Amino acid sequence: MPTSHENSPTSRRWWPTLAIAAFVIGFIALAVALLPRGYSQDFSIIGKGGNVMVLVHDHNVVQSMETMNAMNEVRDEYAGRVTFLVADKYVVEGAQFAQTYAVSSIGLVFFAPNGDVIHILDTTQDAESLRKNLNRAFGP
Repeated sequence: MPTSHENSPTSRRWWPTLAIAAFVIGFIALAVALLPRGYSQDFSIIGKGGNVMVLVHDHNVVQSMETMNAMNEVRDEYAGRVTFLVADKYVVEGAQFAQTYAVSSIGLVFFAPNGDVIHILDTTQDAESLRKNLNRAFGP
């Protein structure tokens, strides 16, 4: 038999708050889990002497995920020659980057060491096409 305080208005009042808090924490955890791993979003390194490629990424777009997979596949081949960054469209800085360079959810922006834009791609990439574009932009 339940005690009188288990059905009191006070105990029922906290349930919606706890449910909302659990939902928010779960949503944040999911958003963090969907972020690409191992890629910086520090755009301040553009123009500081190294080749940089930025992927504008939207985890809700299949083509963007395919391009991210291609980037993961070729990344080690270009270590030391190209810095790979990600502009997540759901982060303020990433959205601003995408807007500045007029890039959609699957865009790639290639930067020369002095910060000049070499090339902008707005199409899905597989590993082979990404290699070709990286070699075209930065040399083999």
